[in-house]
Amino acid sequence: MKLFRLTGIVIIISLILFSCRKEISNEGNTYLLRLKFKPMANGEELQPGKSYLNPIGEDFSVSSFKMYLGHLALIEDGTITVAENREAFYLLNTADPASLTVETAMNGSSFSHIGFQIGIDSSLNVSGAQSGVLDPANGMFWTWNTGYIMVKLEGNSTYSTAVNNAMVYHIGGFKTGESALRKVVATLPNQQNWSLEKNSVTELVIEINLDKWFSSVHRLPIAATPAIMTPGAVSMQYADNYATLFNPSSISRK
Repeated sequence: MKLFRLTGIVIIISLILFSCRKEISNEGNTYLLRLKFKPMANGEELQPGKSYLNPIGEDFSVSSFKMYLGHLALIEDGTITVAENREAFYLLNTADPASLTVETAMNGSSFSHIGFQIGIDSSLNVSGAQSGVLDPANGMFWTWNTGYIMVKLEGNSTYSTAVNNAMVYHIGGFKTGESALRKVVATLPNQQNWSLEKNSVTELVIEINLDKWFSSVHRLPIAATPAIMTPGAVSMQYADNYATLFNPSSISRK
C-alpha cells in the first residue's frame, strides 16, 4: 500500500520500468489483469457534488474527473511484464463508471509492483486528430501545439475566487520544461508478491486519493490557484502531486 515517490527505491524501480532492461513477451498467454480504479476523498469513495475538505482545510466538490493512463507494466526483481497491448491508453472518467475498470492480457509472471504512465506520449500530442479515447471529442485535447490534457479536475469551492466559485484544473504539457507526463510505481497491498494464473483474472483495486491533489509533493491551495488551463511550471507541480494519488488497496482472483 505504500507508494514510492521520486526518492530511494522508486528511482531504481522507475529506471527499471521505463528503460530497456529485460522485458517479458506476452504472446500466446491468457493471463488477465483487471484494474479497478476507485476515486476517493476524505477516506470514502468520491461522490460527485458532495463537499469534502482538503488537507489545507478548504472545502471542495468534484463535478468531473478524467485522467489518461497507459504503459501498464508489472515489476518484480528487475523484470518487467508489459501489457499485451502495450501501446494502449485508457481514459478514466468518473462520469463513466465502466471506464474506471481496465482489463488487459498479461504474461503469467509474478510481481510485487505495478507501474503505469499518467498522460499521453509526446509523439501522440503532435499526431493530429485521433480516434477512440484519444478523440478530441472526449474534451481532453487543446491544440496540436499544446496537445492533450493529461488530467482534468473540475468542481467548486467556497475558497475559489473564480466565477461561481468554480475550481478548474486542466493539466497538460508535453514539451521539455513543461511536461505533465508522470511515471507511477506502486507497491501491492501488504507489500506482497502475486502470481498471475492462467485462465483466471487477477483483480487489483487501486484507490485514487484526491486529497493529495492539493497537498503532497507541493502545497497548492485552491485560494491561490482556483483554475489553471495552460502548460507550465504550476501545471508541473500539480502533475507531481497527481503522481502520488495511487494506493493499491486489495488484490484477489476472480
